[in-house]
Amino acid sequence: MKKLIAAAILLTAPATLWAAALDLSLSNETANLVYVFNEDPLNRSRLQGESGGSEISLGLFFNEASDNIVHGTLLARGYRESRSSQYQISAGMRLLGGNISVINDQIQEEDSETVGALALGFQAGLLLKPGNFNPVDLTFEGFYAPSITSFSDAERYGEVAVRLQVDIMTRARAYIGYRRIRFDTNDFENVTLDRSAHVGLSISF
Repeated sequence: MKKLIAAAILLTAPATLWAAALDLSLSNETANLVYVFNEDPLNRSRLQGESGGSEISLGLFFNEASDNIVHGTLLARGYRESRSSQYQISAGMRLLGGNISVINDQIQEEDSETVGALALGFQAGLLLKPGNFNPVDLTFEGFYAPSITSFSDAERYGEVAVRLQVDIMTRARAYIGYRRIRFDTNDFENVTLDRSAHVGLSISF
């Protein structure tokens, strides 16, 4: 399943007419692969004279605990500039679904839950080091789905992430970050899929 989804994401690349990016983040036990349509990094929009835009992404998260989550995100972006920097605030939705593994304490065996959610969220970013060479930005995002927009076995979903990113060349950005993903299900609470630091690389084309 993971290989098929990853291949589907990669195959969409030649079809898009927008600027796009492939983003991969890794920790010891997790991986998150994302294909970003209409990708517009924080420090690029001012070169085009635009004050906002939108971004669509499709991705796959998986870990060594056999959790597999497919996710799609739509963000509306707004950009502002000060004399010395630039910042952006975005709002949007994330639709996700997949399977997660849990340990059933009563029978001491591994169980599987099917989860899905439609979450609302936001993203905020600040350009810490402007310039044409190796600009640095800091981005924070959070998404949350209550019971009413969680489905299958899911009762609630929450995700927060932060990343410190630097342009290492024109079309490549490296970053370090932290991410926490958590579900509450019908039978289990505080099922944590990720709570760790990671490193990543984003390549635009």
